[in-house]
Amino acid sequence: MGFLGLAHLVWRFLLIGLETGLSGAVYTLAMKSNRKTKTNTNRGSGAGRGSRRSKTSESRAGQKSATPTKLRIIGGKHRGRLIDYHGADFTRPMKDNIRENLFNILGPSIRGRLAFDLFAGTGALGFEALSRGAESAVIVEQNRQAVRFIEKTTTVLELESQVRVIHGDAFLAGAAQLSPPDDDKPWVVFLCPPYALWDSALPDLKGLISRFWEHAPIGSVLVAETEKSFDPEALPTGNWDFRIYGNTRLGFIESEPRCGLSL
Repeated sequence: MGFLGLAHLVWRFLLIGLETGLSGAVYTLAMKSNRKTKTNTNRGSGAGRGSRRSKTSESRAGQKSATPTKLRIIGGKHRGRLIDYHGADFTRPMKDNIRENLFNILGPSIRGRLAFDLFAGTGALGFEALSRGAESAVIVEQNRQAVRFIEKTTTVLELESQVRVIHGDAFLAGAAQLSPPDDDKPWVVFLCPPYALWDSALPDLKGLISRFWEHAPIGSVLVAETEKSFDPEALPTGNWDFRIYGNTRLGFIESEPRCGLSL
């Protein structure tokens, strides 16, 4: 083999080595690129899970909070003050706009009255009456949890001397409270039971209205809240003044001298 043949052979070996080196380098770069791609893909899946978590969080944020809700007194000296409300479904507070209309109808005549908030729930009607000048309030509620919140509001508003909270059945306690009074100070009686009771316990509710008519001092007012769909003809016959607000009907009636009452 001459010099040229040997040089050609060396050149072929070098070329093969170079090609092999380049191939290895290309393979190595390809593997690194593939690993990087896989890593990025995995990170992308993590972001996807994060997105799902974010959507879940947003969904949970849209759910009703279990935190007690705050109601506010609408008018009077305690206007804007909070009424603690547990937020549970078993209590249906009167809507603010309806409560405002109710007290606008009663007007200044609320001053100096004795308020009876039967089936009180949050006690909002009793507290509103006191804020607007009622002398005192008897608040009757059967649910123990609701009673605790009513007592808390009473303490926060420093109304202990004006509020009597009764934990008990509104039919029994209400009938006992609507007894012959010791003086002629007029009453305001809020009869706002769960709507279903106007069907299932109508005779008992009419009995409370009867007690009001029999014993309330002249000039007293009873306010009955029902659904709009409830037939007002089912109430005891009297000079009712009905007002409708959305799905709610308020009935106002004043006490007057009566020789007897037929239900």
